Amino acid sequence: MDRSNFAREVLGFPINVELSGCGNDTLVKITGGCAPHIGSVSVAYLDSGEPALRTLLLPGHRDDAVSDMFAEALSRKLGATVTVVCGIHYEEPGRAGIEEIMACVRELLADVMSAI
Repeated sequence: MDRSNFAREVLGFPINVELSGCGNDTLVKITGGCAPHIGSVSVAYLDSGEPALRTLLLPGHRDDAVSDMFAEALSRKLGATVTVVCGIHYEEPGRAGIEEIMACVRELLADVMSAI
């Protein structure tokens, strides 16, 4: 897999998704908001044909909601191990803002799934 990039904007800041191949496996970096960082790492690998998931979540972060979703979906679609590093931060977005961010992330996942 060549390197692929996807981006969308929500609440005035971009969210970026970068995919790159690592042999038969895939590495995904998802960053965005006003302070991109590393908040979680999710690895999905096939176990008896179904994705098994392992997640590392840094204290005080909730990025696993995004990294787990991408890792599982892409592992299932690609039939390979997928590692997702994720860090999206918005200052006090509120419940409605979080819903907008998650809708944007789901759209990005749909973009990625359509492209591969």
